[in-house]
Amino acid sequence: MLWDSEDVVRVLAPSEQRFVRHATFTGRSVTVRGELDAAALGAAFAALQRAFPILVCRIVEDDEGRGILLRPGHIEPVGAWVSFGDPDEVRIPAESMAPNAQLGYLDVVLAEEDRARVTLFVHHSVADAAHCVELFTRLWGYYTDHVETGTIAAGAREYPESLEALLARRGVVRGPRSGLESVTRPLVVADETPATEPAPPVLSRPDRIRLDPTETARVLEQARTYAVSVNGLVTAAALHAFAMLTGADRVGCVYPVDLRRRLDPPVAPEAGTNLAGLAAFTADRDDTADLVALARKIGTGLHDDLATGVIEQSVLHFPDFFGPTRIHSTAGHIALTNTGTVPTFRAPTGVILDDYEIVYLAAHPRPSTGAAAAVTILAYTYLGTLTIAALGGKAAELLPAVAAELTWQPADKAAATA
Repeated sequence: MLWDSEDVVRVLAPSEQRFVRHATFTGRSVTVRGELDAAALGAAFAALQRAFPILVCRIVEDDEGRGILLRPGHIEPVGAWVSFGDPDEVRIPAESMAPNAQLGYLDVVLAEEDRARVTLFVHHSVADAAHCVELFTRLWGYYTDHVETGTIAAGAREYPESLEALLARRGVVRGPRSGLESVTRPLVVADETPATEPAPPVLSRPDRIRLDPTETARVLEQARTYAVSVNGLVTAAALHAFAMLTGADRVGCVYPVDLRRRLDPPVAPEAGTNLAGLAAFTADRDDTADLVALARKIGTGLHDDLATGVIEQSVLHFPDFFGPTRIHSTAGHIALTNTGTVPTFRAPTGVILDDYEIVYLAAHPRPSTGAAAAVTILAYTYLGTLTIAALGGKAAELLPAVAAELTWQPADKAAATA
């Protein structure tokens, strides 16, 4: 054992463990126009570390490959990294990012003409999309406070909990259904993946298409007019575009559903690590042509699964799908994450955060012990602009096809195919 028992916070739950093997960090990045005070941003990050001590915790793996969450102890936290470079690029930091040292890092790239890029990396085991957005929001709030008043008020929070722990406290136990049956297929990989030496870090910056504000407004109006969700429309567009590009007779998708507001009592964004269950949907290719009808079916399925508690059940079945004890696979599905509307971050007068994107960094990638998606699609709206991003096979072809589906009026489509 390389740590003292007093350092141990807890063994990570399955919903958290699935991000340990690759040391997956999820990043939130913005470009900045205007004068950025690097010292104030460093002070804001230090305040964020004090307020959210999970960021300076560590993860180590035991002999069984399980991730163990450790308190930082007397280790001095790594502060913000500030250097000069190209703010149009999201980079792998030159300094080492290691989960056995720290779980949150801030990379600041300054350039001439008052331009910069700021990227917050947080280990995915301890923070999902909602948690990361909350941390990024707090960071810019602390920065603005420091610039405007010279002070930052930030009280320390408790460590966030896993979804499994929160469900157990509410009396939810594992039932017979995972909710993923429609996308489950026989496991075709070995039960045990041979251990390998960690590889160099890998940064994944999804390709993306940003709809302009007018196009985004059309999508929102379409959702209102036909009483469907934007998530349903985006998912439907992705399924149809994927079916047309691949020629698949049947397509499936898996997407996370944030359960924070759906638990009783609700959970604050920063109070949980990965508080998303998984929903699944499949359709025959011929049934994907009508975007609105398909979006309505997706919404109905999600509503039913939420009402019957199936979404909560998915996480209790995670050991069957992820990690060395898995017995099922969902390989080949579309993975789709819609993080919704990103809040406008606070900034001092004269500073504009004019772009926002999601990136991923695998600090020491190793062979996967979970299902591989055929393609991963991200959707989010920032400053009135809907972004569709993609990682994986056919991403370059898929993105314009999805955008075309979303921005084509149903009436126009019907007329064109009549």
